[in-house]
Amino acid sequence: MSVVAVPADLDRRFRARLWIVATIFAFSLALTLWMGFREAETRRDAFLQQQIEQLEKNVMRRLAFYRLAADQLAGEPETYDQLVLGDPDSQHRWAEMRLSFIPGVLGLALVEPGGHVLGNAGELRVGQACARDLALPGALGNPQLMLHRERADLAHFDVTVPVKNPAGEMAGGVFLSLRLEQLQRVIDDSRYPGHALAIVDRGGRVVVRTANWQSGGADREKTLGDTGWRIQVRGAPLALSSEEKTLIVAMGITLLAVLAVMWQGMRVLQRNMRHDLAMIRDGLGAVAAGAPLPALSPAYAQFLPAMREIERIAGEIEKQRSEFARLSLTDVLTGLPNRRAMEGRFKQMLGLAQRGHQIALVLFDLDHFKALNDKHGHASGDRALIVLANALAAVSRDSDFSARLAGDEFVIMLAGLDEQGTNAWFLRLVDRFQAELRANGIVAELSISAGHTWLSGKDTLSRTLTRADRALYRAKSEGRARLAFHRDEHGDSAG
Repeated sequence: MSVVAVPADLDRRFRARLWIVATIFAFSLALTLWMGFREAETRRDAFLQQQIEQLEKNVMRRLAFYRLAADQLAGEPETYDQLVLGDPDSQHRWAEMRLSFIPGVLGLALVEPGGHVLGNAGELRVGQACARDLALPGALGNPQLMLHRERADLAHFDVTVPVKNPAGEMAGGVFLSLRLEQLQRVIDDSRYPGHALAIVDRGGRVVVRTANWQSGGADREKTLGDTGWRIQVRGAPLALSSEEKTLIVAMGITLLAVLAVMWQGMRVLQRNMRHDLAMIRDGLGAVAAGAPLPALSPAYAQFLPAMREIERIAGEIEKQRSEFARLSLTDVLTGLPNRRAMEGRFKQMLGLAQRGHQIALVLFDLDHFKALNDKHGHASGDRALIVLANALAAVSRDSDFSARLAGDEFVIMLAGLDEQGTNAWFLRLVDRFQAELRANGIVAELSISAGHTWLSGKDTLSRTLTRADRALYRAKSEGRARLAFHRDEHGDSAG
C-alpha cells in the first residue's frame, strides 16, 4: 500500500521571515516617506505660490498697459466729438489713424452705446464674433476679457472702455482687440524652470499656455484680477535634497538586509514552489489551449485549492469560449460589430489601401438624437438606433464593413467607391433610414450627418477616425443632414 505524502504548510515556513521583512521594510519606508515628502512638499508649495504670484503680476501689468491706453483714447476730447458729431468716414479715419499707435493691437474702433461699430468693421479688424460680444448688454466697460479663435493666425482678446459725456452718461466706447501673442510672451518669460503655465477663460478653455503644458489638473490656480480668467500652474518633479538622498541610501542598505534574510528561506522553498507553480502553469495552459489537464498533485497544501479550481473551471471554459468570442465582437443592441471588431477589420482594410485599393471610411451619427431621448425616452432612442442599423445593413455590400462605435455613432468602411459613389451610397442610406422610420411608426425629426476620409498606407484607426470626425463636425456646422469630405490644407480630399 502506497503512502500519500502530506503537503507541507507554506504559511508556517513564511510567517517568521515575513514578520522580519515587514518590520524592517515598514520602518525604513515610513521614515523615508515622512521626512522626504514633508520637506519636498514644503519647498514645492512655496515655489508654486511664488510662481503664480509672479505670473499674475506680469500679466496684470501687461493688461494694465492696454487698459490705460484705451482709457487715454477714451479721454481725448476728439474721441467724444467723433462719437457725437462725426460721420462714419471721419469715425473710421479716427480709428484707422490710432490703430498703429499702440503696439500689439489687432483691431481698434469706436462703438455706439448699443455696441454697433462706427466705421468699416472689416477694415478696422473687428470680426463678427467681436461684434456679437459688443452687442451684449453691459459689454462696454466690462473688465472681463472675451476670447476669440475664429482663425488661429488672428486669435485675440478684447478690451472695451466707455466714453461718457459731461453729464456722466454713456456716449459710446473704445474697442481694442489684442493678439494672444502678447500674453504668450508674458507666460513664456514668467515660467520658472520645470513649471508648466496656462491661462484659461471662464469656460475652462486654454487661452495661452507654455509648450510643456498638458491637459489635466493644476497644482495651483488663481483668478486673474477682474478679467474672469484664471491662471493655472503645474509644478516640476520634486528634486531630492542631500538629506533625502541620504535617506534613500539608508533605505537601500535596509533592503539589502531584507534580501539577505529572505534569501535563506527562499533557497529552501524555491524548489517546491517552482514545482507547484509550474504545475499550475501547465494546468492553466491546458485550459487555455483546450487540451486535457495533466495530473495536478501539489507539494504545498496552499496550492491544492487552486489546482482543484482549475479542474472545476476547465469544463466551463470551453462552453463559454465560443459565446464570449461572439459577444466580445458584437453590439448587443443593434447586432452590428462593435468597436473591437472594427479594430480587427481595420487592419485588413488598411492592407487593401496599401496595395492601391480605394478604401473610404465614413463616420456618421443621428442629428437631434438627444432631443428624441429627452422627449420620448431611451426606449424610443434604442428603436431609432436599431432602425439605423437595419438601414445600414440593407445598403451595405459584402465587401463593406459597418460597426457601431458608441451611442448614436456608427462607422462604415467602403471598398472601391470614389467620392461620387460614396455620396450616392450616403443618399441611399438616408432614404432607407427614413423609410424604415416610417415603417416602424417612429415619428421624429431625425437625420444623418456624416464625415468621410480615405485610408492611406501609414494610417492608424485613431488618426483615420480623427479625420472623419473633423469632417463630421463640418457637416454639423454646415447645417446637418449631409455628408462632408475631409479636405487637406490645399483643398484636396485627404487620404
